[in-house]
Amino acid sequence: MLATSVVGAAVIQVGHSLDADLRARIDAALAECADAARSEVMLKHFGRSPTRQECSEVIGTDSQGQPITRAMQLGVEQHTLALRCAERKLQELKPGGFSIQPRYRVDPETGKAEYLPRQVVENLLRQGRSAELRGTIEPDLVLHEGQPYRVQETYDLKFPCANTSQRVPWRTYPRGHAHEGSNQGTVYREALGGKPVLVQPHLGVAR
Repeated sequence: MLATSVVGAAVIQVGHSLDADLRARIDAALAECADAARSEVMLKHFGRSPTRQECSEVIGTDSQGQPITRAMQLGVEQHTLALRCAERKLQELKPGGFSIQPRYRVDPETGKAEYLPRQVVENLLRQGRSAELRGTIEPDLVLHEGQPYRVQETYDLKFPCANTSQRVPWRTYPRGHAHEGSNQGTVYREALGGKPVLVQPHLGVAR
């Protein structure tokens, strides 16, 4: 257990490897979801792929006064659609063995993690203890052995705006972040075990 563990949390355990055939079918399903999400969102807004200039256009600000670009807006919309699609497909392929955007708390000293059930997260926020969520990670999709702390596979969806022919790299956490300077994929790997997987429209799954 982490040194200052949250009540209700569960330490991560690496689950058994997925059957190769099931993993291939899941990979294909998630790639289809990413493709479908991009097609639907781009058709809705443009009827085509946007230009770099359109992607960089500022369309608003967030609650902190930071700019929101069109690329960010499109990414959120695509994520929402793709995760809905993934949930439908995984309910057939791996019922009870996946979680959408689960939350994990990472120990800054060891890099290891524990799973925070949604109710625990909601309680912390309601009690004004959001500082205890600093440094948590929230992968898009985790496959597991019936419990989110028994991790088998970790997936993250990436939706580049203008150029879909090149792989988007794992992001580097920005200045001021709990994992400042660290690579997102590395943090996921050290915290959850295994090799995290990227899913991107047109290019599918990258292992």
